[in-house]
Amino acid sequence: MNNGGRMAFSGFQLTPVVKYLLIANVAIFFLQQVLPNVLEQWGAYNTRLAVNQFQVWRFVTYMFLHGGVSHILFNMLGLWMFGTQIEALWGQRTFLLYYFVCGLGGSLMYGLFALLGIGGGWMLGASGSIMGLLLAYGMTYPNNQIFLMGILPIKAKYMVVLYGMMDLMSIPKGDGVAHLAHLGGLLAGFIFIQVTIPGLSGQMFKGSSLSSWWKNFQTKRRMRVVRPQKPASDEPKHSGTPGNSGANPNQQRIDLILDKISREGLQSLSDEEQELLRRAGRK
Repeated sequence: MNNGGRMAFSGFQLTPVVKYLLIANVAIFFLQQVLPNVLEQWGAYNTRLAVNQFQVWRFVTYMFLHGGVSHILFNMLGLWMFGTQIEALWGQRTFLLYYFVCGLGGSLMYGLFALLGIGGGWMLGASGSIMGLLLAYGMTYPNNQIFLMGILPIKAKYMVVLYGMMDLMSIPKGDGVAHLAHLGGLLAGFIFIQVTIPGLSGQMFKGSSLSSWWKNFQTKRRMRVVRPQKPASDEPKHSGTPGNSGANPNQQRIDLILDKISREGLQSLSDEEQELLRRAGRK
C-alpha cells in the first residue's frame, strides 16, 4: 500500500461522503453564527448532561459543531486531505463508519476521564474523527510527505506519532483543547483498523527498528516449536539411501536455530530463520 513517498495531495476531487460531511459541517457552522449558543447548548458534549442526564446524542452531535473559523478550517482541511483518499480506498460505508467510530471514541475517552476527575467541561469539534483519519492515512501511506504547518515536509507516519505525543504531553496543561478526545479518536481508529484491516498496521513502520521489534515480538508470541520425542526403539531409521541416517534436515536446522536463540537471543535470527520457525510452528 505504500506508494513510495509522494505528496499528500493527489487532486481536488471530492469523494461523496467527504463532500457531504464538508457540507454538513459548514452549514451547521453558519447556523451557529445565526443562532449563537443555541446549537452549542443543545449539541456540544458535556459529561454531566450526556451521562448523568442520559443526553446520549451529545456523544455524536459535538462532532458537527466548531468553536471558530480557524477551528473548522483546520478540521475540514484534514477531512479533505486525508478523507478523500481513505474513502476512495475503503469505500463509502466503511469510511463513514470509521469516521463516526473515531468521533465516538473521542467523546467516550473524554467522558471517561472527566468521570475520573481529569479534564471535563464542554467540548465540540470534529478533531477526534480527523485524528482518526490522520492515523488511517499514516498507516496506509506511511512515507507520503505532509507539510507540517504548511512549511516543513514530514512523512505521514511520523506526523501521526508527533501529533499523538503532543496531545499526550499537553493533557496536564489545561489549554482549552480536548487532547483526550484526540487520543480517543486515535485509539478508536487503531482498534477499528486492527479488527477490519489487521495487515495494515505492519505497513506503517515497515523497515524501521520498531518494525523489527514488533516482528520479533510476534514471532516469540506465536512460535510453537516443540522438540520431537526420540523414537521408542533405539534403532535408527534409514531412508534406504546409503550413507543417509534418515534424520529430517529441516528438524536439524530447527534444532540449530533453537540453540542459537538460547545463546544469542531471538533478535539474532535472520528473516529466513524466523520464517522457518513460524512454518514449523504451524505444523
